[in-house]
Amino acid sequence: MAFFLTELIRKSRLRKYGSRVRTGFVPLKNIRSALVILDGTEPDCIQCRKKMESFLKRNGVAVSFIYIDLRKKSGKSGFCVSGPEVLGRRDINAYGIPRMKRKGALFTGDADLLINLRDDADFTGDFISKVCKARFKIGTNAYPGNPFDLVITGRQPEVPEGEPVGEPEPKHTSERIDAVCNFLNRIV
Repeated sequence: MAFFLTELIRKSRLRKYGSRVRTGFVPLKNIRSALVILDGTEPDCIQCRKKMESFLKRNGVAVSFIYIDLRKKSGKSGFCVSGPEVLGRRDINAYGIPRMKRKGALFTGDADLLINLRDDADFTGDFISKVCKARFKIGTNAYPGNPFDLVITGRQPEVPEGEPVGEPEPKHTSERIDAVCNFLNRIV
């Protein structure tokens, strides 16, 4: 019963806040603003931010970031980011839906490009990706019903039959950023 109620509430919130903007591939020269979602629990998220920020600013794109950190805070939690760009446990309700009055302005703006670099396919990241009004959405996690126009995965190396497959896809956020940047440079 609880699962059914949770799904019902989530679907109603997506109908209420979901973006109705038609999405598709947009050339880098037509992108003026971007929203990048990073995992706030990764130790290298600050370096990844700098890398993504330098690429986008070099191409004349204004960029804003959201860090998602849904861990319970304690003295032993290790690395964590803080600030107004962080979406933490207190910023979401029991159903995984961000509190729109508190943090909704972070992701409901007029960004032309959304880049979700999180590994997790949790509802919070999915909700933000579906609510964002970006015209072009890039993600790194393929799952049923994802809102992305492009899902960045590693290229599969060509291997003769019977041979073990090598590195299937980039696992580090830095490698995903390189793949996103390379793709954006190629769209004409």
